[in-house]
Amino acid sequence: MAIITVSRQFGSKGDEICVRLARKMGYRLVDRKALRKRMLDLGCSEAKMMRFDGLRPGPFSAFSRSKDEYTYYLRSAMLSEVSSGNCVVVGRGAFVVFRGIANCVPVKIYEERELRARRVAAKVGVPEGDAMKAVKRADWHQMGFHKSFFNCRVQDFFLFDMCVNSGNSDEDAVVDMIESYVRSKVTDEMERRGDEQLSELSIGQSILRMLLATYGVEIDDLRVDVDGRKITLSGISTREGAVRRAVEILSLEVPEFSVESKVRIVQDSLRH
Repeated sequence: MAIITVSRQFGSKGDEICVRLARKMGYRLVDRKALRKRMLDLGCSEAKMMRFDGLRPGPFSAFSRSKDEYTYYLRSAMLSEVSSGNCVVVGRGAFVVFRGIANCVPVKIYEERELRARRVAAKVGVPEGDAMKAVKRADWHQMGFHKSFFNCRVQDFFLFDMCVNSGNSDEDAVVDMIESYVRSKVTDEMERRGDEQLSELSIGQSILRMLLATYGVEIDDLRVDVDGRKITLSGISTREGAVRRAVEILSLEVPEFSVESKVRIVQDSLRH
């Protein structure tokens, strides 16, 4: 099994490339529509998705519980989708969610703003000036979304295995290049290791849900990472007691795991 994640800029040829790539390789296409449906099935509200999906959150959402819940549903939806086998996951920070997974191939599709604006103007039928504003706004939201939800800079090329300028390339040529790279990179051993890592991600998500939904642990941006029999907690809290409680809960609920906390304790005044 291989997971291809594609981060693409608005107005580029990224969406067309993803469709053709999935079709040619016989992979499932996990796009925005598929992820939204999966998130709804898992219990995420339509209002929450409208507020956060692919957008730069407002200043009052930086430490909101709604933002944390959206992140949980997004990660859970991606894990549910990739569990079915080979897939192309489009956007929504998938390259971060699956970063370090052995059988994951992160790809970035980019293009000059002027080319993207012309393409948007021709497709939608608006003046190029209006299209340029839409492209700039989309780029602004994309950068803010990744910074807020994944603490990364989507424009950093070293986060990807492949970076392709779709403005200088034919879509089929890009598809052929990605397919060739994936088939040469993802070995049987990498698939085996990747399956183990995905299992650990799923365990971490289950533990996260238990801490938040069952016990109401008060830690913002809470992450649960599992490596073998070790659990590492990360996030932000104003109360040391909340962190101690989380560790105590895990020692009782999953005693077969050791637990380490990397949760940062901050003063409440610094969070607003």
